[in-house]
Amino acid sequence: MDPIWASTQLFWAFLVVLFRVGGLMVTAPVFGSPNVPAPVKIGFSTAFALALAPVTVDKVGAPPEDWWLLVGILISETLFGMLVGYLVSLFFSAVQMAGAFIDLQMGFGIFQLMNPFAPTPASLLAQFHTLLLVVVYLQVNAHHWLLASIAESFQAIPPQSVALDPVRLQPVLLDVVSQIFTLAIRIAAPATAVLIVVDAALAIVSRAVPQMPVFFVGAPAKIAMGLVTVAIVLPLVANVFVNTLPMAAQDVVSFMRAIAR
Repeated sequence: MDPIWASTQLFWAFLVVLFRVGGLMVTAPVFGSPNVPAPVKIGFSTAFALALAPVTVDKVGAPPEDWWLLVGILISETLFGMLVGYLVSLFFSAVQMAGAFIDLQMGFGIFQLMNPFAPTPASLLAQFHTLLLVVVYLQVNAHHWLLASIAESFQAIPPQSVALDPVRLQPVLLDVVSQIFTLAIRIAAPATAVLIVVDAALAIVSRAVPQMPVFFVGAPAKIAMGLVTVAIVLPLVANVFVNTLPMAAQDVVSFMRAIAR
């Protein structure tokens, strides 16, 4: 083989991997955090592409001669990486949803803090549950299988083989949405149930003793009971996170199968 042509193929494989991994770095959990500087993301994507390009040359194939087709392929690779990262980040959104719901029941819904993992503010317990999920995510090396799935995606989905078929994507997306809402309910259910009981007890006290300022007494009671419940069920919530991450991995695999031509 002509050395120049071989080096051209290798450089094309490097570009394809770089843009696919670069898209993942934009939306993936932890990697896509606004706190991670852009040079770090670019450097990591470049290092990953340099390591992976030699083993993906055969799957990537030769670069197209048409410049518009070449640019279109690189854009589609970027979008593919962003979709994979966004799919996993949806599970973090479920955690924020559950924390925001608990905060609303406790009276913390008005407090919005800067979210280090998203461009939008988040409530207090939403931040706490997000940080807990990040710890579990890194502890079980979920970021490793995410990178491994991107590396293996070149075997199943080489460039120019993506087909966005709504019929095939619909069951995958519906399954992801149902899992996200189920996860949010499972996290928020214990504290919500306790707070409903506290509200019922305060209502009974208010009817029995109308002179008592229930609002001033009930607000600290709801906060205290809510925080105690969150602390008690914390190991169970962490276990829910651990059991959910393999489901996210399976959803990524199902998504890749659905868009493979």
